[in-house]
Amino acid sequence: MKGDFDEAINNNEITAYFKGEGDYFSPEEFSMGYHNEIINFNRMMAYLKEKENPYQLLVKYFRLYLSSLKEDVLDAWSLFNNIGCFYILRQDNAFFLTENEDLIDELTTEEKKKIGVLCRYLRDNFDKVPGSAQMFPIEKQMKIGIKYGCPYNLLTF
Repeated sequence: MKGDFDEAINNNEITAYFKGEGDYFSPEEFSMGYHNEIINFNRMMAYLKEKENPYQLLVKYFRLYLSSLKEDVLDAWSLFNNIGCFYILRQDNAFFLTENEDLIDELTTEEKKKIGVLCRYLRDNFDKVPGSAQMFPIEKQMKIGIKYGCPYNLLTF
């Protein structure tokens, strides 16, 4: 199937996959024209589940994605949503994730700082996210992330 995670690996397009660019775009359920990160995250997890050391592969691919991000509203929004996908799936023990494994715990201090920089940038520029006027305010969305088990205030890294 076009746009699957194995295609992203084979074509060295992991970042495009996480961002939902090109063939990796998964439309938002209610046809609002936005990318739905949870669809891609679920597909990636299903692929990784069949591999040896799937959690380590997830960390590897997430780090690769994180290293490509810039101080840009779309990159920051993508990161925020992908982190949320991890915690939503971990809360339900989906695929191979358990509450004992925390993606952010696996990151270096510099990688965590980058998350903080991008999340603060997103907070300060949320009005530039396409469709933000129809969304919950970013502060409320960040609180929802905590509800789903993210133990961190992403703004403080």
